[in-house]
Amino acid sequence: MSIENGMSRRNFLSGAAVAGAAIAGMAGLSACSPAASSSKSEAKADTKAAATGEATMGFDGTGAMPWLGEKPEIADADVEETVDADVVVVGLGAAGVPATRAAAEAGAKVVALESSPKLNSVASDMAIFGGETQAKWGRGDGFLDKKMVVNMHMEECSHHVNQSIISTYYDKSGEALDWFVAGSKDLYIAPESYAEIPEASQKNYMFPYMYPVPETYDYTKEDLPCYPTSVGFSSLATVMQDNLQCAIDAGADVRYETKGIELIQDADGTVTGVFAQKTGSEKYIKINAKAVIIATGDYLGNEDMMKFYAPQCVENGVHILSLDMDSAGNYTNIGEGHKMGAWAGAHIEQWHAPVIHHMGGGAGPDGRGVIGNNGYLWLNLRGKRFMNEDIPGQQLENQVELQPERKAYQFFDASWPEQLKYFPAAHGVACIYREEELPEYTASGLRINVRTQKDIDDAVADGRCLKADTIDELLSKIEGIDVDEAKKSIERYNELCKAGEDTDFFKSSQRLFALENGPFYAAECGCALTLGNLGGFDSDDECHVYDNDRKIIKGLYACGAPQGGRFAVQYPISLKGLSCGMCMVYGKIAGENAAAGK
Repeated sequence: MSIENGMSRRNFLSGAAVAGAAIAGMAGLSACSPAASSSKSEAKADTKAAATGEATMGFDGTGAMPWLGEKPEIADADVEETVDADVVVVGLGAAGVPATRAAAEAGAKVVALESSPKLNSVASDMAIFGGETQAKWGRGDGFLDKKMVVNMHMEECSHHVNQSIISTYYDKSGEALDWFVAGSKDLYIAPESYAEIPEASQKNYMFPYMYPVPETYDYTKEDLPCYPTSVGFSSLATVMQDNLQCAIDAGADVRYETKGIELIQDADGTVTGVFAQKTGSEKYIKINAKAVIIATGDYLGNEDMMKFYAPQCVENGVHILSLDMDSAGNYTNIGEGHKMGAWAGAHIEQWHAPVIHHMGGGAGPDGRGVIGNNGYLWLNLRGKRFMNEDIPGQQLENQVELQPERKAYQFFDASWPEQLKYFPAAHGVACIYREEELPEYTASGLRINVRTQKDIDDAVADGRCLKADTIDELLSKIEGIDVDEAKKSIERYNELCKAGEDTDFFKSSQRLFALENGPFYAAECGCALTLGNLGGFDSDDECHVYDNDRKIIKGLYACGAPQGGRFAVQYPISLKGLSCGMCMVYGKIAGENAAAGK
C-alpha cells in the first residue's frame, strides 16, 4: 500500500491494517505499544503563500504555509471536459452526502465529486438534540438544557470555537436527523439500546445509546458528563448510500474517482466553479457553478499538515487510524480541500483539535479496551498513581502522554462484574456486565459498553491483559515497572478506597474499588490512535467561508472537517458522535444555502 506525502511508516498506521477497528464506532482505539520515536518538523523556506495573498495563519514565520505547496496552473488546453452546474460538492463523506442531497432536492443542478471509488463513511454515531425521531425515546425537543450543552462545549474547546455554530447545531440537529433517516426507507428504529432486532432489519437499524439510562448513572452529578442523547447505526454507510440515492433521483451527477483540484474565481474573488481531475487522467474537468461546497474531510493522512497543526501528535509517536482510501490505496483525507480553500484566500483557524480518545488498555481488533477506559487504578512505570482516573478517554490520553515511555497500566480484580454498573454511561466505558455474549448482529457501538467474562478471558489468552493470583505475581509480569513503589501505591489506594474518600486525586467515591480479590489483572495503556485532526476554514453557522480579513468569500461553502469553528484544542467528550452529527447537520445546511445562493 502506498503512502502519500512521504508519510513515515513508523508514525503513520495504514488504514487497511486496522480496518477491523472501524467496527468499534470509529470513536477511539487504544494502541497499547510504546510510543514511536519523535520527529521534528522542518520548515520549507521556499514554499510560497497563497496566490491571492499571504495567509495570517498556517505560516512558518515568513508568511508562507510550509504544507501548502504551489497553486496549480491550469490552462484551457489542459481541459478535456466542461460542465455547467449550480452547485459542486467536493467530497462524499458524512458531510458531502447530505450536502448533495439537500442541494439537489432544493432544485439545484448538482455535480458531486469523490476521489475514491465509493462514498466514505468511517463513523457510526451522532449526537442529536430533539426532533421526532428522538422523541420516540423521550428525548425530544427540550430534553437537554441548551445553555448547559452549549456552555459545556465552549469550555471543553477553551472558547476557541464559534458559539453560533454550536448553538445552531443544538437547534437544528433533531429536524436534520428526521430528514436524514427518512432518506433510508428500510431503516429500522430500535425501541431500546439493546432490544432484539427483527432478522430482516439486522443489517440496517438505528438505536439510541443508553436508553433506558442505567439506574446508577446521573449525568447531572458528573464532573465531566456524557449526555444521553446520541444515536448509532448498525451501518451508517447504508443510510448514507440511501441518502445519496435520493440526490441521484433528484438529478445529481455523482462522479467517483474524480477529485477537486483548484477553485475557479472571478476578478473580485467570487468562486465560480472548480477544476477537477479523474484518476489516471492528465487532463482536467472544468465545472462552472454558482457555488462550491468543500466537504473533503480532514488532513490526518498528510504528515506535513499534522506536523504543523498538531506537532505533539507526531512528536509523541501517535499513530493514525485512517480508512479513507482511493482505488490505489492512497489516503484521501490529505487536506486537499484545505489547500483549495487556502489558494482561494480562505483563512484557516488557529486552534485545531486532535481526536485521540483512549479506549483503555489492551484494545483488541474491535477497538474495545480490555475493561474499557474505566477509572480503575492506573499506575505509571515509576509505580506511581498520577491522576484522577475517573475522566473521559480524551483526557486520559492527555495524561498518558505525560508518563514515562508514554505508558501506564490499568489494574482491576475479580470483582469487576459487580463494579461495572457504577461507572459512567459514557463513550469507551465498560458499564454493563452480561453473562451471555451479545447477539452476533449487535451494532459495534453497543458492544463498547458491554463486557462478559469471555471478553476478559480472551484478552488474557491474546496477551492483551496480564493475570495473576497475587499482586506480587502480577507486578512481576510488568516489564520496567518499579515494583516496590507500585506496591506502596496499591496499598495507599486500597486505604483510600476503604476510607471512601480519595484525598490524593479526588476521584468519585462510587468508583473507588480496592484491589483485594484475586485473580488480579493489568492492561498496558500506551498512546491511543488519532482518528482525525479537526481544524478548518474560518466559517459561520450558514457554512460561509471567510478570508483573512473575515470577509465572506462569495460562492464558497464548507461543511464537515473543513468547516472551522466546531472544535479546538481537543475533541469534546460530553456528546458521543458529535463530529459525525455536525457533518450531517451542516452538510444539509450547506447544501440548502448553496442552492439558494444564501
